[in-house]
Amino acid sequence: MKLSIGGGVGCYLSNIAIFCPTCIGRMEIRHRVKIVTTPGCLHILDTGMDSPGFLGFVIISCICLIGFYFTAFPLAMQIFLACVITAICYGLAAIWRSSEQSMSAMLSTLGSAIMLGSGVWIIQLHQGEAKIWYLVLVGLCGLLWCLVGITLRISLLHYCGLVGLILVYAVLMGGYWPTATLMMLELFWILHTVLLVGLSWWVHRRFPRLALVYFTIGMTLAFMAEADMIILRHQAAGNMVFYSILKLAIVVGILFWTRKKWITWVTS
Repeated sequence: MKLSIGGGVGCYLSNIAIFCPTCIGRMEIRHRVKIVTTPGCLHILDTGMDSPGFLGFVIISCICLIGFYFTAFPLAMQIFLACVITAICYGLAAIWRSSEQSMSAMLSTLGSAIMLGSGVWIIQLHQGEAKIWYLVLVGLCGLLWCLVGITLRISLLHYCGLVGLILVYAVLMGGYWPTATLMMLELFWILHTVLLVGLSWWVHRRFPRLALVYFTIGMTLAFMAEADMIILRHQAAGNMVFYSILKLAIVVGILFWTRKKWITWVTS
C-alpha cells in the first residue's frame, strides 16, 4: 500500500515536472502573441502624434484642404487664412530650430512660399494685374523674410528678403528715373555694391552671418545694372550679354586678387 502510494506520488510529481514547463512555455507563447497582436496602428499613432513628421503631414494636409475651398472664401477670410498658415509655419520653425533643423528649414520655406503664392493668388482673384499690389506684396514678403531670416538665423531666407526689397527699390527707381543710361545705372548700382561690401566688413566681427549675407547681396548688385536694363526697362539684350561677361571677368579677378582679405571676414 505504501509502495503504491509512493509510486502514485512519484508519478504525480513526474507528471507535474513534465506539465509545468509545457504550461510555462504556452503562457510565454501566448504572452508574446498578445504583445505582437496588439493593434500596431494605434501604437504607431500614439508614438507618432508628438513627432515633427506627423505634425508636418497634418499641416500640409490642412493646407491642401484649405486650398480646395480658397476661392469660395471672401477677401478678408483669404487674407486671414494666409496670415495664419504662414504664422504657424514660422512659429513651428522657430520651435524646432534647435532640435529639428531640417524640419525647421522645410517649414520656413513652406511658410515663405505660402505667403508669396497666396498673395499672388489673392491679387489675381480680386485686383487683376495691378502693379502696385505686386510691389506691396514683394515688399512685405521681403521685409518679413529679412526679419525671420535674422531671427531664425537662416541666411538664405535673409538673402531672399533683401533681394525682394532691392527689386522693389529698383522698380521704384525705374519709375522716377526712366531716362537713365547704362553708364548711369552702372555707377548707381556699383555704389550700392561698395556700400554693402563695406557694411559686410563692418559687421563681420560681431555678426558673421550678416557679413556673409551682405557680401553676397553686394556681389549680386554688381550685375544689377544689366538686369535693370533688360528686365525692368525692356532693352535689347545684345550688348548687355557682352557687358555682363566682361564685368563677371573683372569681378572674379578682383575677388581673386583680394581673396585673403574678404574670405577672412566672410568665413569668420
